[in-house]
Amino acid sequence: MLTLSASVLADAPVRAAGSASARSRTAAGAKAKSSRRAPKPALRRTRSAVLTSRSPRATQLLPLRATAGGRLQAPARLKKRPRYAPVEVFHINRRDSMQLRIADNRGRPIRNAQKTFDHFFRCHHTNKKGRMDPRLMRLIYQVGRHYDGRRVEVVSGYRDPSVAKNPKSPHKQGAACDFRIKGVANSELRDYLRKNFEHVGVGYYPNSSFVHLDVRAGASAFWIDYSEPGKNSLYSDNPVADLKTGRAETFKPKAIDPSWVNEPGGGDGDADGCCEESAAEGTARGPQAPSTVGVP
Repeated sequence: MLTLSASVLADAPVRAAGSASARSRTAAGAKAKSSRRAPKPALRRTRSAVLTSRSPRATQLLPLRATAGGRLQAPARLKKRPRYAPVEVFHINRRDSMQLRIADNRGRPIRNAQKTFDHFFRCHHTNKKGRMDPRLMRLIYQVGRHYDGRRVEVVSGYRDPSVAKNPKSPHKQGAACDFRIKGVANSELRDYLRKNFEHVGVGYYPNSSFVHLDVRAGASAFWIDYSEPGKNSLYSDNPVADLKTGRAETFKPKAIDPSWVNEPGGGDGDADGCCEESAAEGTARGPQAPSTVGVP
């Protein structure tokens, strides 16, 4: 029979504990090595948006979409609008519209674009068509592209001589348009036209519903006509000063001298560039308007 000494029996628990500790360390080490060898799980995106382009100028933030599994997924990139995307033009007197486009995606001129423009901008009083200035068509298109997604609303384009009050009206020559941009203040449109276009006439009608634009060979012109629709013209003596003082947005005509009843123009954009602008000084000379009664 095998007999164990007391010292051996006393050391048995210590050896057993040491063996268990060694096994535990070995298992922990193997697990650590295994975790280092295993590929790291994919990190979830925590940003709420992604960039659609590497170019700083084209950078745009788009929200991430959550998939069925809860992961965040980048949305498809927005399609870039064509360089010569069409512009919606609406005629408020005839209640019809057209898609104005001067070139295709490759920059090639659109066939019959001028003919379509001439027909759409025909006189709404007589339905007669006139030859519209090609440069005016390009400027109207440029304005529409600047206010991308907003409709160009035309009040008047070509004006038949039989209905034009002003014998020198650029409307008779197909060189003028009275219009507005839906959702844009006429004062903002006025400033954009004056700042960005040369050799043009810009007429501001604060008590009416449009801004006048015409093309011309000479110096640019700017005027303010305070008349209401259908009334005789009431031009500002100093339109630039009226803009600076705020009078252009607050003045309302009260009464007009009866001796001025036959004055041409009046609330219909029929002026012929009465206030020539000075590019160097940024000033404009107003026309010689008759005195008014009750004007502050």
